[in-house]
Amino acid sequence: MMTGKRIGDVAICTGLSVHALRQWHRRYDIGPTYNSLGGQRRYSDSDVERIELIQKLRQHGYSLPVLADWPLAKLRQQAESRHNPLVVGWYGPSYSAMAAQTPQADLLELIAPEAPPSGMDFKVLECPTVTEDLIDLLPDSDSPTFLWYDFANRKQLAKLESLGVQLNRGRPTAGWLLQTIRNKTGATLGYSLEELTHLSNIQPDLDCECPNHLAGILRELTSFAQYSLECVVNTPEDAELHQGVYESVKDAQRQVLSALQSVLAAENLLQDLDDIPASSRLQE
Repeated sequence: MMTGKRIGDVAICTGLSVHALRQWHRRYDIGPTYNSLGGQRRYSDSDVERIELIQKLRQHGYSLPVLADWPLAKLRQQAESRHNPLVVGWYGPSYSAMAAQTPQADLLELIAPEAPPSGMDFKVLECPTVTEDLIDLLPDSDSPTFLWYDFANRKQLAKLESLGVQLNRGRPTAGWLLQTIRNKTGATLGYSLEELTHLSNIQPDLDCECPNHLAGILRELTSFAQYSLECVVNTPEDAELHQGVYESVKDAQRQVLSALQSVLAAENLLQDLDDIPASSRLQE
């Protein structure tokens, strides 16, 4: 006979505190759905599974308010699809800055624009001048390719569009990349330096300054992640050392990012990011 779990038992098996479980129930209706014979609310096995899936997806950048609206079937599907990080191939000088500002994704530095997109969710190319040779080298692919350029003629642009290449003029920004990722996955896999600066300076209604401190810490980690990617290396040993440093910093970014998103959701501060002028988002 099904009896359901008490909130204390759920706290033990999920690792969440009783206080957090009550907050999730009160704010997002993520709570017990089973009534015991005595009329008391209990957590069913499905309720516990839902909480565990939500925890897993939050680690991949999904916000709690979004996840709270998803049925169990969608949570299962998304958790399975996000078992591996989003993979983005990047060719161009902005690689280190973009990789540093998207800690929940894996950006792969491409040595040539014609690199096959095998295993990539999408590819981004920075090619200031479009040439016929470049167009001929681009492989056919089911994965989206985004091309950022400065100069091209109409014939070249038409040919690129016929190949399914998505064209953007100018220079890519972290704001663009993060929004592209959000559009594809529904997840926030990082914040731009501009957004983190904004968050570190906001004044919450409460006395708690956790959002400010966490945003400041994440900004420092992001800046150092970019530095570690750009640091000059002279030997294979140097390259291996700096790659290890970057991966360690990236792990720290992911942990702080998860904590920051939890605080922003709890304090209803996510909408504060909408106050950043669009022109500022393009200057990262």
